[in-house]
Amino acid sequence: MKLRKGFILFLMFVLMSLSACSNSASSEDEKREGKAAGPLAGEPVTILTGGTSGIYFQLGNALAKIYGEELGAQTSAQTTGASAENTAKLSRKKAELGFAMADTVTDAYMGKGNFAKAGALSNVRAVASLYPNYMQIVAPKKLGIKTLKDLKGKDLAVGALGSGTEIMAKRILEEAGITYDEVNADFLSFSEGIEGIKNGTTDVAFLSSGYPNSGIMELAATDEVEIIPVPKSITESLQKKYPAFEVGSIPANTYKGVKKDRETVKVNNLLITHKDLPDEEVYLLTKTLFENLDQLQNAHSSAKNIKLEKAADKLPLPLHPGAEKYFKEQGALQ
Repeated sequence: MKLRKGFILFLMFVLMSLSACSNSASSEDEKREGKAAGPLAGEPVTILTGGTSGIYFQLGNALAKIYGEELGAQTSAQTTGASAENTAKLSRKKAELGFAMADTVTDAYMGKGNFAKAGALSNVRAVASLYPNYMQIVAPKKLGIKTLKDLKGKDLAVGALGSGTEIMAKRILEEAGITYDEVNADFLSFSEGIEGIKNGTTDVAFLSSGYPNSGIMELAATDEVEIIPVPKSITESLQKKYPAFEVGSIPANTYKGVKKDRETVKVNNLLITHKDLPDEEVYLLTKTLFENLDQLQNAHSSAKNIKLEKAADKLPLPLHPGAEKYFKEQGALQ
C-alpha cells in the first residue's frame, strides 16, 4: 500500500514538472513570437548604405538586424554608390532609409551641383544627424606625396562618379588650384581605390568616411602609408561656399605609421528618408535606433559620435515629422 502511494506521489511530481516546463516553453515561444511580430511585422525596411569597405555598410547591416529583431520588419541593407545614389533612390521611394553626407544632401534638396540637371529632390527628409565623415587622402609613403600640390600628375582614385566622396574630392582639389585636367582621375569605389594602390595602378585614394577606415587599416598593415592633409585654410575657404564643410582632424596613430594629427575636411552624415513614409513608422525607426546605440557602436566605433542631443542639429533639409515627434518627446528638440 505504501509502495503504491509513493508511486502515485512520484507520478504527480513528474506531471507537475512537465506542466511547468511546458508552460515555460510556451511563455518563451510567446515572447519570441511577439518580438517576431513586432509593430512593423512584415513591413519592408530597405537601408541604402555604400561600398562594402565603408562604414555605411557596417552600420547599415547592424541597423537592419536591430529593426528585424526589435520591430519584426523585413529588413535588408543594400550596397550602393553611397550618398548621391542613396538620396536619388529615396526621392524615388526605392527604399525606406539611407545614409548620406550633409553636403550632398544639401545639393540634392536644393537642386545644385551634380543635381542641377535633374532638379531639386524636394521630397527627401532627415531622420537624424549621425556622425562626421573625414576626408582621408591616402598614399604609399614611398611615393613621397605629402601635400595637395604633390597630387598634380598623379593617378587618383576620387570615388565613384557623382558620389559624395567624388564631389568632395573635386571641390578640395579645385580649392587647392588643381583641376581634373591636371591629374588622372579614376572614378573608383573605396575598395577599388585601395586595391589600386596595392597593385600599383593608383597613387592616391580619396576616402570620405569615419575613422578608422577598414580599407586604409588593411593597407597600412602591409605598407607604410601617408595621409595627405587638407590645410585648415582650404577648409575655411570651402566652408564659405559649402556650409556643411567643417575643419576636422584625424588623430595621430589612427593608422599604423602615421604619428601626427592630420588636418582635413569633415562633414556630417545623416540618416534620411522620403516625406511619404508614414509618421508612426519613422517614429519607431528613430526610437529604435537611439535605444540600441550600443549595438551600432559594436559595429563601428564611429557610432560613438551619434548623440541624441545633437541628432536634430545642423540639418540641411526638413526633419521628418515622425523623427521630430521622437526628438521632442526626448527633449532633444524644442
